[in-house]
This record gives sequence, C-alpha cells and structure tokens, in this order.
Amino acid sequence: MSPTQEKRCNFCGRPRNEVKHLIASPDNATNICDRCVGASSSALEEVARKSGLKAPTLKKPHEIKALLDETVISQDDAKREVAIAVYEHYRRREVVQKGGLSIDGEPVEVEKSNILLLGPSGTGKTHVARAVAKMLDVPFYVGDATSLTQAGYVGNDVETLLQGLMAAADQDIERAQWGIVFIDEFDKLARKSGRSASGYRDITGEGVQQALLKLLEGSKVMVPRGMGSRAISAGPNTDMIDTTNILFIGAGSFAGMEEVVERRINKSSRLGFGGENRRQLDKTSVYKQVTVEDIEEFGLIPEIVGRMPVITSTYELTEDELVEIQVKPKNAIIKQFRALYALDGIDLQFDAGALRAIAREAKKRSTGARALRAIVKTVLKPYSYSAPSNQDIAAIRITEEAVVEPGKGVVIHRGVGTA
Repeated sequence: MSPTQEKRCNFCGRPRNEVKHLIASPDNATNICDRCVGASSSALEEVARKSGLKAPTLKKPHEIKALLDETVISQDDAKREVAIAVYEHYRRREVVQKGGLSIDGEPVEVEKSNILLLGPSGTGKTHVARAVAKMLDVPFYVGDATSLTQAGYVGNDVETLLQGLMAAADQDIERAQWGIVFIDEFDKLARKSGRSASGYRDITGEGVQQALLKLLEGSKVMVPRGMGSRAISAGPNTDMIDTTNILFIGAGSFAGMEEVVERRINKSSRLGFGGENRRQLDKTSVYKQVTVEDIEEFGLIPEIVGRMPVITSTYELTEDELVEIQVKPKNAIIKQFRALYALDGIDLQFDAGALRAIAREAKKRSTGARALRAIVKTVLKPYSYSAPSNQDIAAIRITEEAVVEPGKGVVIHRGVGTA
C-alpha cells in the first residue's frame, strides 16, 4: 500500500500510526479512530442530558422555606418572601410550557416577580439566593453592581450579567433563560440627588439603572460570547437572550437608609413640642419599616422599583444566631474545618464557650456572618501548618481561651494525654 493509500480516520484525518485503534465501516469504505469515537460518545451523552432535562418538581412555598431553613439560619421574613416569589416565578414556567393561562376564556399573562433584598452586610442575602438556585437546579450568577457602567463609559455594560449567566448555563440558551441573576451592591446604583449620604453615584448611576430596565422588564438582548467582550451587531459570536423569564434579585445593605426612614417617621415631630418625641430606630427596625417611597428617596428610580415588586429584608444577626450559624447548617463553618482536620486523623473539637467567643468577636465587626471564617482561621492558625504532618496528635480542643489567645487550645496526643 502506497503512502497515499494509507488508512486514515475519515473524521479527523489522523493516519493509522497516530491512533490506538482505527475502526472500519462494514464496507471498508470509511474509518474512524478511537479518539473520534470517544469524542462522539461524549457529544451524544451531552445531547441526551440536555434533551432529557425536565423542569424539577416545583415545591410549594412552605416546602421551599423548609429547605432554606436547613442551610440559612434565621431571616424567616426574607426566606418566606423569597419562597413565595420563587414559587410564583417558576410556576410561570409550567404555564409557558403548557401553552399559556386563561381565565373565563381570556388569555392571561402572569408577570414575573423580581426581588429587591435589603439588609446589612453578612446577613445571608447571597446565601438565600444561592440556596434557592441550587434547590431548583437552575443557572445562577452573582454580579456586582459597582462594576457596571452606563453604555459608552469604561467598565462593564449590563449585558455582562447575561454573559455570566450564560457561562453558568454552559452556554445553553434555554437553561440560561430560566436562570437567576443576583446583583450585589444594588444600592450603590442610587443617585446622589434626593439623599444626604455621600459615596453614591451621580448621573451615571441613574444611567445604569435605566440600562437595567430592559433586562428586568423582559426583552431580547444581543449578548456577546465570552466575559468582557462587547457586541456591535448580530453575528456568529453573539447570542440573542430573552430576559422575560430570568429572575433578577437585587441586593444591598442600603447604608444610610436609617436617615431616610427616620426622617419619614419623625416628619410630624420636627417642629414645636413634638420634637421631644423623635424616634431613634435600630437597624432591624429600620429594615422592617422600609417602604417603596423610602427606596425611591434613597436614590433608586421609580421605574426600577416598579419592576422589583417583591421587597424584603434580612436583619442584623444576634450573638445566638451567630453561634447557630457556626454549627447548625449543612455546610456550617465548624463542620467544614472538622472535616478537613479529620482527613489527617485529627478530631477537631470546639467548646460551647469557644463558639460563643467567636460569635462575640464577629458581632464586633461590621461584616456579620462573613467574619466567622476569618476568625476561625485565625484561631486555628497555630495548628494549621504543623498539625497535619504530626501523626501523634489525636485531637485538638478549642476552648474560649484559645479564641482569645490563639495557640492556647488543648492538644491531645495518641496514648499520652494533653499538652
């Protein structure tokens, strides 16, 4: 056989000597190599996976909240409101799949319920949204509002949010169009006008809000493939995304909202003898009493607020709740570190006093539950380097003293005792 007649894979063109196996068709007219067989098999599995995708059985609101209770401590009001909004939103998917909804013979279009989630930093806003997305098995993307800029300015366009969602959906447009986009630091888009607090955006912040409207209300948007790239016009490297069924959750601490709420509540007591009755509100009371008017006064434009009909809040965590967060959820921080140390045969223990001391320290900081991991890592720092390679250590007990003075924990050696 001449070199020109050498058998090759008819798919990739590789010659016989460059592959492990070359499989011939029954008539010996074509060949396929083992590499192409493997690639084809993977492609068929992916097609089968996508074609076999079914909408998960949608749980009722109380069932959704019960599942959230397993991973999110406290925040019952927010979990209840989010459970209702998510149920109603994905109930719409069933309606769409069945061809629509009608009442008394007339077609009815059920609008989606985007969510505006207020609350101090570290109170579980992102955690609630992520838990819902995981529960529903839908694509989930977290974007940062502070990186978004008005079209024509240096920075990220609002379409970046859809690029991130497409990446989370493995570029599957159908899945992405029923996903969840979580926009963190949403309050940083507020206009400076209409509020006294500094540090918020000027007119460009309002421009971003205007640009977000088309996403929130539902429209077809040209989205370039690849994070950071921009689309000039339709082409092979762009996708048309319909945002009608994408659930948007805007979240932020809305620092300075206290002034807005207190000013409204105390409006009648500014002058005269009523000034003696002026009310001072704590953070929890503020978030419980926020109204649509307060949010608009804060600096969000009415059109944005109108397209986020579900407004709810998470509240500042108490010391007891910070203790529970460390040990109760399925992915609790203490469980994570205990599992890591167990891989090296070390039983990591935390006294009740230690958990309380960690919660007290977290309470002093302004980052809520986010502070817990950093505090625990500091407490464990004296042991993290050497303990994994020390086969004599059977257990390490973290006491309240060890939290106050890292390194004062009780180290239990195998067959020896403590040190």
